[in-house]
Amino acid sequence: MSQSESAPKPIKFTVTISDASHLPIYHVNVLNLRFSIDEFYFTLGAIPPLDRAEIEELSEKGQAVAQPVFRFAVSRDTMEQFLTLMASQFDQQTTVIQQLHRPSEEASKEEASRNE
Repeated sequence: MSQSESAPKPIKFTVTISDASHLPIYHVNVLNLRFSIDEFYFTLGAIPPLDRAEIEELSEKGQAVAQPVFRFAVSRDTMEQFLTLMASQFDQQTTVIQQLHRPSEEASKEEASRNE
Protein backbone atom coordinates (compact mmCIF):
# COMPACT_ATOMS: atom_id res chain seq x y z
CA MET A 1 0.00 0.00 0.00
CA SER A 2 1.41 3.40 -0.94
CA GLN A 3 1.60 6.32 1.47
CA SER A 4 -1.01 8.33 -0.48
CA GLU A 5 -3.56 5.49 -0.22
CA SER A 6 -3.30 5.32 3.58
CA ALA A 7 -3.47 9.09 4.21
CA PRO A 8 -6.81 10.24 5.65
CA LYS A 9 -9.02 12.14 3.23
CA PRO A 10 -10.94 15.14 4.58
CA ILE A 11 -14.71 14.92 4.37
CA LYS A 12 -16.86 18.06 4.21
CA PHE A 13 -20.34 18.09 5.70
CA THR A 14 -22.73 20.55 7.30
CA VAL A 15 -23.33 20.48 11.06
CA THR A 16 -26.41 22.04 12.60
CA ILE A 17 -27.10 22.58 16.29
CA SER A 18 -30.29 21.12 17.70
CA ASP A 19 -32.69 23.05 19.93
CA ALA A 20 -30.75 24.77 22.71
CA SER A 21 -33.73 26.39 24.46
CA HIS A 22 -33.24 24.14 27.51
CA LEU A 23 -29.77 25.59 28.18
CA PRO A 24 -29.31 28.47 30.61
CA ILE A 25 -28.30 31.87 29.28
CA TYR A 26 -25.55 33.59 31.25
CA HIS A 27 -24.96 37.31 31.14
CA VAL A 28 -21.30 37.91 30.32
CA ASN A 29 -19.64 41.31 30.56
CA VAL A 30 -15.97 40.28 30.75
CA LEU A 31 -13.90 38.47 28.13
CA ASN A 32 -10.35 37.16 28.38
CA LEU A 33 -8.78 35.92 25.15
CA ARG A 34 -5.48 34.09 24.78
CA PHE A 35 -4.10 32.29 21.77
CA SER A 36 -1.62 29.66 20.68
CA ILE A 37 -0.44 28.86 17.18
CA ASP A 38 -3.57 26.85 16.28
CA GLU A 39 -6.26 27.87 18.76
CA PHE A 40 -7.94 30.74 20.57
CA TYR A 41 -8.83 30.31 24.26
CA PHE A 42 -11.79 32.26 25.63
CA THR A 43 -12.74 32.73 29.26
CA LEU A 44 -16.09 34.47 29.71
CA GLY A 45 -16.97 36.05 33.02
CA ALA A 46 -19.24 38.46 34.80
CA ILE A 47 -19.03 41.30 37.25
CA PRO A 48 -22.42 42.03 38.85
CA PRO A 49 -23.71 45.59 39.04
CA LEU A 50 -21.79 47.48 41.72
CA ASP A 51 -23.13 49.76 44.42
CA ARG A 52 -21.54 53.11 45.26
CA ALA A 53 -19.27 51.72 48.03
CA GLU A 54 -17.98 48.96 45.72
CA ILE A 55 -17.27 51.49 42.98
CA GLU A 56 -15.30 53.66 45.41
CA GLU A 57 -13.35 50.60 46.58
CA LEU A 58 -12.58 49.66 42.98
CA SER A 59 -11.39 53.20 42.31
CA GLU A 60 -8.85 52.79 45.11
CA LYS A 61 -7.76 49.28 44.09
CA GLY A 62 -7.84 49.94 40.36
CA GLN A 63 -8.86 46.35 39.69
CA ALA A 64 -12.02 44.23 39.71
CA VAL A 65 -12.25 40.45 39.79
CA ALA A 66 -14.79 38.79 37.50
CA GLN A 67 -16.45 35.48 38.24
CA PRO A 68 -15.62 33.00 35.42
CA VAL A 69 -18.73 31.62 33.75
CA PHE A 70 -17.42 29.52 30.86
CA ARG A 71 -14.15 28.63 29.13
CA PHE A 72 -13.65 27.20 25.64
CA ALA A 73 -11.14 26.91 22.81
CA VAL A 74 -11.71 27.50 19.09
CA SER A 75 -9.52 26.34 16.20
CA ARG A 76 -8.18 28.86 13.67
CA ASP A 77 -10.53 27.51 10.99
CA THR A 78 -13.57 27.84 13.23
CA MET A 79 -12.46 31.33 14.31
CA GLU A 80 -12.26 32.42 10.68
CA GLN A 81 -15.82 31.20 10.08
CA PHE A 82 -16.97 32.83 13.31
CA LEU A 83 -15.46 36.22 12.43
CA THR A 84 -16.99 36.18 8.95
CA LEU A 85 -20.40 35.29 10.36
CA MET A 86 -20.19 37.83 13.19
CA ALA A 87 -19.14 40.67 10.87
CA SER A 88 -22.20 39.97 8.71
CA GLN A 89 -24.52 39.69 11.72
CA PHE A 90 -23.09 42.88 13.25
CA ASP A 91 -23.67 44.80 10.01
CA GLN A 92 -27.26 43.53 9.79
CA GLN A 93 -27.93 44.44 13.41
CA THR A 94 -26.44 47.91 12.87
CA THR A 95 -28.74 48.46 9.87
CA VAL A 96 -31.81 47.46 11.91
CA ILE A 97 -30.77 49.71 14.82
CA GLN A 98 -30.26 52.65 12.46
CA GLN A 99 -33.69 52.07 10.95
CA LEU A 100 -35.28 51.98 14.41
CA HIS A 101 -33.61 55.22 15.42
CA ARG A 102 -34.56 57.20 12.34
CA PRO A 103 -36.92 60.05 13.02
CA SER A 104 -40.50 58.94 12.47
CA GLU A 105 -40.83 61.45 9.60
CA GLU A 106 -38.19 59.69 7.52
CA ALA A 107 -39.75 56.31 8.18
CA SER A 108 -43.17 57.66 7.19
CA LYS A 109 -41.81 59.19 3.95
CA GLU A 110 -40.02 55.95 3.08
CA GLU A 111 -43.17 53.90 3.74
CA ALA A 112 -45.26 56.30 1.63
CA SER A 113 -42.84 56.06 -1.30
CA ARG A 114 -42.97 52.23 -1.13
CA ASN A 115 -46.78 52.30 -1.29
CA GLU A 116 -46.82 54.45 -4.45
